[in-house]
Amino acid sequence: MTRFLSLALFLLAASPAEAAARNYFAPQLDGARLDACLAGENSCGKPAADAFCKTQGFAQALTFQRETGASTRRLDSGQICEGENCTAFKQIKCFSPGGTAAAG
Repeated sequence: MTRFLSLALFLLAASPAEAAARNYFAPQLDGARLDACLAGENSCGKPAADAFCKTQGFAQALTFQRETGASTRRLDSGQICEGENCTAFKQIKCFSPGGTAAAG
């Protein structure tokens, strides 16, 4: 019990200014789910997640998950994808070291 209490106090005492992070679930762009790719197929996943995080005031994406079958919109071009072959971000966790993210 003492170890649990010590751990809980340590976590509560950690400074939120040391880092900033935020989870975005089913992120959207202009009313459509955010596509998991930028301009080309070589810029899918991490590059697209990083670009989204930067638009939200964060340095980069720490983690992300994708899912298929949703209509999406690409961040860089605004291009729409419709149907089962589209891949959207299910979740993106944005991160900035040192708590430098914009308030949101």
